[in-house]
Amino acid sequence: MKFRTVISSGKEVLFVGHERGNSKPADEWQASGRWKISMSALEEYLTKRLLDKSFGSSIDRFVFCFEIADFEKWGATFAATADYTSYRPKKKEIWSVGQLRWTDVKDLDAKDQLRALRGAVKTAIHRISTKPRKPKDFDYIAFAADVEALLEMAPEEILLARPAL
Repeated sequence: MKFRTVISSGKEVLFVGHERGNSKPADEWQASGRWKISMSALEEYLTKRLLDKSFGSSIDRFVFCFEIADFEKWGATFAATADYTSYRPKKKEIWSVGQLRWTDVKDLDAKDQLRALRGAVKTAIHRISTKPRKPKDFDYIAFAADVEALLEMAPEEILLARPAL
């Protein structure tokens, strides 16, 4: 099983490692007001640990569509995709959205941001069961449990974003 992330964010969201003009000390980028989790590191971590696992023959890849923004400022832009889940049988993929409100997570430390992210991933996976068109042979409950356990024991230092140099 492969785990992939696709990110959509409001322009107000600041990601550690994406700063321009690095005139500040490196540790200052870890201050509040930044998303501190590296989504590419998260994807690599989960895929590496899930690669040899199978949760059924219907799905080979789960695509977590991570949306983070100040949703109230964006109106219908993010509201339209909040419950989006798509089963793509020809590619053996499921795409599912998990959202985090920027104002709720921007000032949290990395550990609490990761906890919030775990909740968004869990919601995205469990939403599969609510859709009328879903894979017949996919144990999403076991998949959700494995992903949750992996995220719970993930070494924080592996998932932390690094400031741009």
